[in-house]
Amino acid sequence: MKRLGLFMIIAAILISLSASDGFAFQLGGKEMVKNGSGVRTKFLLGTLYNLTLWVPADLKGKSDKAILEANQPMSLVLVLESKLVTRERFVETTAEGFNKAAASGYVSAKKQAFLDQYNKVTFEKGDIVNMSYTPAGLTTSYKSVKTGKVEVLGVIAGLDLKKALFAIWLGASPVQDSLKKELLGGK
Repeated sequence: MKRLGLFMIIAAILISLSASDGFAFQLGGKEMVKNGSGVRTKFLLGTLYNLTLWVPADLKGKSDKAILEANQPMSLVLVLESKLVTRERFVETTAEGFNKAAASGYVSAKKQAFLDQYNKVTFEKGDIVNMSYTPAGLTTSYKSVKTGKVEVLGVIAGLDLKKALFAIWLGASPVQDSLKKELLGGK
């Protein structure tokens, strides 16, 4: 239970992060820095969410493969920018992303456990989803804009899950090429 308490504190800190380039924090004993940030857009729908990738300082500016393969702490912070992003759509598109990641060689048998974490979440514009990995596991937390409450949705062990999840945005067939480029610092 102590580990979950620590993850809740880490999640609350990460969810409340400023998107400023100079901001840094500790995760899993390593200093995290912003690697890149971008927007997920869809034709006719506009901006769906903002996404920021935080990595250890020694991974900043590295290749997509280096980041995907690293068994080091890192975090993706997703801020919902559209009322069109419902829990159902989020789960459906994330499942599609996992399938694309699998086609690129990043497979995890834990993808359904990850998706099931969202069963009781109701998304609102402005809500924040934080997906933080340490070698102890992938912690998913959620901050409701309506209540201000931060909730840890789950902790799932396994580097394979982190690789598959991060490959949705950084893999060979990312959800959006321009977003991948922005997350990689414009490379």
